[in-house]
Amino acid sequence: MDQQVDKFRQPVLNDENELKLVMFGINLRGGVTMSDVPGGIQADWEENRRLAVLADDMGLDAIVPVARWRGYGGQANLGDRSFETFVWATGLLAATRRIQVFATFHVPVAHPVLAAKMTATADHVSGGRFGLNVVAGWNADELAMFGLTQKEHDERYEVADEWTQVLKQLWTVEGGRDFHGRYFDIADGFSEPKPLQKPYPVVMNAGTSPAGRRFAAKHSDVIFAGLTDFDTARQQISEIKQLAREEYGREIRVFGRAHLVIRDTERAALDYYDYVHRQVADVEAAANVTGMSKRNSQSTDWSADEKKILEGMTAGFWAIPVVGTADQVTGKLLALKEAGVDGVAVSWVDYDEGLDQMKRLILPRLVQAGVRSA
Repeated sequence: MDQQVDKFRQPVLNDENELKLVMFGINLRGGVTMSDVPGGIQADWEENRRLAVLADDMGLDAIVPVARWRGYGGQANLGDRSFETFVWATGLLAATRRIQVFATFHVPVAHPVLAAKMTATADHVSGGRFGLNVVAGWNADELAMFGLTQKEHDERYEVADEWTQVLKQLWTVEGGRDFHGRYFDIADGFSEPKPLQKPYPVVMNAGTSPAGRRFAAKHSDVIFAGLTDFDTARQQISEIKQLAREEYGREIRVFGRAHLVIRDTERAALDYYDYVHRQVADVEAAANVTGMSKRNSQSTDWSADEKKILEGMTAGFWAIPVVGTADQVTGKLLALKEAGVDGVAVSWVDYDEGLDQMKRLILPRLVQAGVRSA
């Protein structure tokens, strides 16, 4: 008999750490730094496996990938090499012990019956540690590779809503059951084995638009809220949690993203950030992505200065820049926690260096502050 696992006792949703920490974006060349500098991610399997084991050993809570099918162009065409995230996640789950690993998945590219089976398989491989990051689909050029045409923004979330309904039915209903919807018509839908996690695996998404937030409020355990600065974070987080409670009677965890640059002095950190994310940044590639995002996504504030938008893309794909000494970086992470975030997905230019700094400098300070367990 399968050993059932309560997903609320797993690292992302349990009460072990008040501030969850997620490693983000190691599955594609360059990671989430749009600058071709030494130390960047190469999207090599042994590299990814090693980083995952390091993150697991130091007690980080999850690893979340970026789903990509082609590069970003520009001088270096970063992102051209990337691992498909379901197979990648399953491999990393087999290599680790505690940490949760997510697949980031574009709804249009696979039927929910297939996704249900892949999810259950990964969950069994890991003993109940798999998570699914649902993306409604925004990159028209990538979808064209599958012979698909991009739908209008809000309709994409209507498709994702129905897709996720099918998925949850397949995860939870014994035997076969029909599903008749606008986008999916399934006769006697059936999937075994069920995932080990009950009632079903952890679901997240990163929608920041009204439609994306509503999808998260209805379906997700976790939302990456698209927080871009400390000034507006508290209000955004409050609005998202209120929507889930009032509209759907659910509690949702809100995670932010932080791109970390840590040096012995603030000046050294600022200088390194300036070099990587301004002086030698692949601005052409960043412009390619922002141009497509303007046409197809509502998750970014396009009223901001264009130079700032491009810089935000080069530094963690619009993560909050967290730059300074170890004390300053820890203080900024704690400020996000105080604003209401339940977790932070972190990225670095050099992940080996970043994980070493996290272990030696940041985690002890977060333990001392009472938001991480020893």
